[in-house]
Amino acid sequence: MQFRSFVVSIALFFASAGFAEAAAIAKVAGLYGSPTANGRVLSVGAQVQEHDKIAVSSGNVQLLFTDGTKLVVGANSTLVIEKYLMKGNNSVSSFTVDALRGTFRFITGSSAKAAYDIQTANATIGIRGTGFDFWVDKNTGVVVLEGKVRLCRKGSNACVDINPNCQAGIAEPGKARKLSNSELATRASIHLPYLQSQAFLRQAFKLNTSSCRDKLTVIEGGGLQQNPTSPRQQDR
Repeated sequence: MQFRSFVVSIALFFASAGFAEAAAIAKVAGLYGSPTANGRVLSVGAQVQEHDKIAVSSGNVQLLFTDGTKLVVGANSTLVIEKYLMKGNNSVSSFTVDALRGTFRFITGSSAKAAYDIQTANATIGIRGTGFDFWVDKNTGVVVLEGKVRLCRKGSNACVDINPNCQAGIAEPGKARKLSNSELATRASIHLPYLQSQAFLRQAFKLNTSSCRDKLTVIEGGGLQQNPTSPRQQDR
């Protein structure tokens, strides 16, 4: 009896000290390549937790969160899930990600738009809608397919509202502005692979990109190589 009480006490100690296993906040719905979360190689159905650092060298990983939010982390990309606080009814009160570099797709779930907060090294993305692609390098760019986002450059009061139907914007040093169609076409060939092809995404992670067709000039053989030539699909 004393030994059993000792074991229970030790278990409670580790749980109270933060050593208990973290709750899953998302699962891998589909992937190509060998993405990782804090160094763990991910597979379809694998769980993702708060504070995980998601890294993709080639291919992509498609994450489905418990509130229905969908996130694609593309090739040569890294992102940290900073905060994910559930409040019940399959929604969150606070959902913060820190996109370090690369290309991404974000589709909001059942949570209030004010709950979402996307941070990069040089910008913030305030969500006013549902579906958009963005990239992070020395600057941060966004193209909105559904809904609206507000893109702001860190360190300044410069912000720009990006509307749906393939409107795009960029946060540059000291300013945030909309992109012309020709600028978008150039950026898309490098940073926005899902505007050109969604073949490597599960159906739930696809958006209507038809509004982009007249704005983009697809450069065959150029641009970002999003997926391997003969990918190892892991999807179900």
